[in-house]
Amino acid sequence: MDDYRIQTTKDGSLSLYSLSYEEGFHDKDGALRESIRKYLLPAQLEQFSNTEKIVVLDVCMGLGYNTGCTLEKLFQSNVKIEWHGLEIDQRPLNLALNQKIFQKIWSPKLLHFFNCINKSGKWTDGFNEGNIHWGDARQKIYELKDSLKFDLILLDPFSPQKCPELWSEEFISVLTEKLSIKGRLITYSTAASIRASFKRAGLKIYSIVPLTDNQNKWSSGTVAMRKELEEHFISENCQFKELSTREIEHLATRSSIPYRDPTGRGSSKEIISTREIEQSKSQLINTSSWRKRWNTAQ
Repeated sequence: MDDYRIQTTKDGSLSLYSLSYEEGFHDKDGALRESIRKYLLPAQLEQFSNTEKIVVLDVCMGLGYNTGCTLEKLFQSNVKIEWHGLEIDQRPLNLALNQKIFQKIWSPKLLHFFNCINKSGKWTDGFNEGNIHWGDARQKIYELKDSLKFDLILLDPFSPQKCPELWSEEFISVLTEKLSIKGRLITYSTAASIRASFKRAGLKIYSIVPLTDNQNKWSSGTVAMRKELEEHFISENCQFKELSTREIEHLATRSSIPYRDPTGRGSSKEIISTREIEQSKSQLINTSSWRKRWNTAQ
């Protein structure tokens, strides 16, 4: 575990800092709080209360908070669950499961899920089932049946600048093909490159509304889906909103140039370098002028 440092976040939940990526797994405010705010609430799971089955994909499961929050909520309903996870490194989950601070967050039923996934990669509980696919998500996603369509895709890799492989236009395109008609792809990222890739994949995008105690943040993440949302889903609890003028203009800057990985095997250095070259030749507005304009306008 030399490249992971254990952190306790402000809400008392366990997180990790990756020395190799030089990035934390969560906001310092709280690992659990972040998963609830950026993934669970925008999923609006109550919309699935009348469906027979919900199919969930967790891309970069990490310590398991996004899945944990989602499943705990779904366990309270009678909806059948089919869960799949894509994760390259088993160590974070393994480490978390050995920490009392992590164990006490979850119900026995959820801890059973985590332990099954950790030990055998599979979980069954009545009609519910789950599988984790350990390895590079770019290859492992092809282990999923073509016919499988996801109602929820939770996308949570390290940031695009650190892990561009899982934010590439090509990978986003594959995820889009896996999204069900009414499905939602949810991510913490507000990057113009990612949102522009969602749009080019044919998805409609919404902005996750930040917490009221964080007025400096203009967005807490992105929800992408095939169909436009009915108005009541947007207004309910105000979890997300249409993109603001500021966010729309962001998509017309050089920041919107995508990460490209046509072979699905490019290294992060190659992907970032290719994008930087493309940005340097671009006729799009310089992002710094967009930033300057909106900072002065505030």
